[in-house]
Amino acid sequence: MRVCKKLIAVICVALVAFPARAEIKLPPDVMAWAKEGINGVYSLDYSTAQQNIQRVFAVYPDHPFAHFGNAMIAWSRYEYEFETSDDKQRAVFEQILNDSIDGIKRWIKVHPNDPNGYMGIGALYGLRAMFSMRNRSWITAYFSGRKAISNLEKSLKIDPSYYDAFFGLGIYQYFTGTLPSVIKILAKIVAIKGDPAEGVKQLNLAREKATFTSDSAKLILIEVQNTRGSKYYNPQKSLEFIRQLRAKYPTNPLMHYVEVICLYETKNYDEVTAQAQFFLDQIGQSKFYKDIYISRAYTALGTVQMAQGNFEQARKLFEQGKKAVAAQEPSRWGVWNELRLGQVYDVLGQREKALQQYKYVLSFKDKWGFDDLAKSLIKTPYRAAENGDVGPLPPQI
Repeated sequence: MRVCKKLIAVICVALVAFPARAEIKLPPDVMAWAKEGINGVYSLDYSTAQQNIQRVFAVYPDHPFAHFGNAMIAWSRYEYEFETSDDKQRAVFEQILNDSIDGIKRWIKVHPNDPNGYMGIGALYGLRAMFSMRNRSWITAYFSGRKAISNLEKSLKIDPSYYDAFFGLGIYQYFTGTLPSVIKILAKIVAIKGDPAEGVKQLNLAREKATFTSDSAKLILIEVQNTRGSKYYNPQKSLEFIRQLRAKYPTNPLMHYVEVICLYETKNYDEVTAQAQFFLDQIGQSKFYKDIYISRAYTALGTVQMAQGNFEQARKLFEQGKKAVAAQEPSRWGVWNELRLGQVYDVLGQREKALQQYKYVLSFKDKWGFDDLAKSLIKTPYRAAENGDVGPLPPQI
């Protein structure tokens, strides 16, 4: 299950500066450093983010703000700078996550009545749960998730007006309440039970009243509202939310890309093409538009042509995307492009080329969960739906 498949892992770093309450009052300069750290991550400017988090560490060595910020920088670099495709960066993230949890435990031992400690460690256990689910480590995900909820509830018990805690609780309620059927079997064994309606209510409460997780809640609600077949499906509302966020963080290319996804869901296909082409043109021109995002651009350009029934044009675009990243290490979006190209070959009646594509996808370690889909397409050729539905834009795992 993918809880945060777009940008939420990056934006969760807003928790770095959740309000200083109870027994610990941070000086204005320390709060300013934490906020600068947030702005750095929102802009994918990891150098600025790290410099400011280190300043917090220097004054409060084990403060939850610093530990959580450090872990989120490592996570967002692995997730977005390296597109979950670099095993070395993954190891760095896992080590920092473990160290950060240990650090906040030390803080709580000394400051047992500080809700920030429980908020911070709850968020990190939630991050570990999300990471474990992505890697199909269901038991680890369950126990980490249980610890996350327990600590978030403790923070609210100490301070009931701590609206930022509803962000994590809302994620838990919604996503555990909408688990895929195969996972629900495990959920029954370990007594995981969620309430999607309560989760959406809590996320909206965080969106409306939280001090530092309001934007994070918007991003999760975009995820929820873009889920096809859901009673909460409302891509037009998602488009409204992401345009607010993009206006607030205009230099972040991933905010830009989420808008492309929302435009696709609302079937604004001309705008999808225009924005995806603009996104591609910015790579190498704007500071934070990196080469590793090339595959994202071609995914949008090719998929929107598929959605309009223009499979020959889609083929050309996916082949261009394949060529454009030939010198790169394989990434999640790059391999998704390879799979999409196979689907296009199938529709065009080029079955042998399609099979080559699916087998090529299977040649990679299954870091991104594509193997089952590739194997099914080897058995049964891809056929686009008669109504033109070729599925959502992001990788389908």
